[in-house]
Amino acid sequence: MSIRIQAISTAFVATMIAAGPALGGGDEDVVLSGLNNPIGVAADADGTIWFSEMGVQGPDAPGNGKISYLGRNLEGGFDLMSFVEGIDVAFNPMGEPTGALQLAFDENGSLLLAAGGPAIPPFPSLGSLLRYDASPAVRRGGPYPALGDAMIQQVPVFPFVVGNGYNDSNVYSMAPAGGGDLYIVDSGANILLRWDASTDALSIVTEFPGVENPEGTIPGISQAVPTRVIADGKGGAIVVQLVGFPFAAGTASIFAVDAAGTLTTMYTGFDTLVDVEMAADGSLIVSSAGTFDPKFGNFLPGTGSILRVRGDGGTETLVDDLWCPSGLAIVGDDLWYAQPFAGTLSRLVGGAPQPCPGDLNHDGVVNGADMGLLLSYWGSCF
Repeated sequence: MSIRIQAISTAFVATMIAAGPALGGGDEDVVLSGLNNPIGVAADADGTIWFSEMGVQGPDAPGNGKISYLGRNLEGGFDLMSFVEGIDVAFNPMGEPTGALQLAFDENGSLLLAAGGPAIPPFPSLGSLLRYDASPAVRRGGPYPALGDAMIQQVPVFPFVVGNGYNDSNVYSMAPAGGGDLYIVDSGANILLRWDASTDALSIVTEFPGVENPEGTIPGISQAVPTRVIADGKGGAIVVQLVGFPFAAGTASIFAVDAAGTLTTMYTGFDTLVDVEMAADGSLIVSSAGTFDPKFGNFLPGTGSILRVRGDGGTETLVDDLWCPSGLAIVGDDLWYAQPFAGTLSRLVGGAPQPCPGDLNHDGVVNGADMGLLLSYWGSCF
């Protein structure tokens, strides 16, 4: 199953193309509007915001997906800079699109793109993890083609996945796994992969089980549809899931995968999770696509949200009334997020949780557990 981000209507696509990108800034929430289906958002080591647009297929090209970044200007605002253009878009038999999906940076500062979909002509860039040189000297020479001079490496994921017996593949996200290795989520095959930097080989870490839907729901079991993976800082990973059709409320979970590949459920009871980031205080920030309406054939506008998940499992809403928010990024105390259907990239100034001085175990609350840690450390520091 491919991740069901959307079913693009002709009218909606026409609106996005006609609008074109517009820059905001300052204290405004919306920094860019008129984008063509933005999906992934990532920040590099310097705090520069990068984002992907899936785009659409055109009459003369298999796609106009792209990667762009926001350069700071002398007025304190942002300049929109194009880095990679012409990334393909592919559709499965159900009309679901895929192409330029999530972004991340590896341990060496290279930019990673999950290019979902099949790796067959006319889509040579898809079904792969693409690694780009995003250094200032290279980015100034852009924009580049998807497989142009900025590309360092292409890791074919689709052939490996289907060659191992899975009937669907859609590489959706990736994250550093330590030692140059990478974790890769394939939301079509419902698996977590590992790419070994020393051997340039892929292996399957774990498979995400199907999800039991509420009684009376058809189908009774939905595919897991893992979406975003991030490093946990301990050699393992954290993965969130969308859950497949009919996207039943309360069925999505947040998983932990340790360095040995053991899969455990950290928290559950969420709706349609698409992305996750770890805040400075150790809590998790997740985006929820919201409520899916079968009659509408899409996620309902205004039902999406961004939540903070504390270490004790409690949640609070940071942003609501969104339309299928996708990518997230944290820069300092600001929270950035994209909305594919709205075509926007937004910044919530001061929206990223910061460390609390008394929260010694980083679970998002100050309580007796922190006091116990304090007492265990009691005594001379010399």
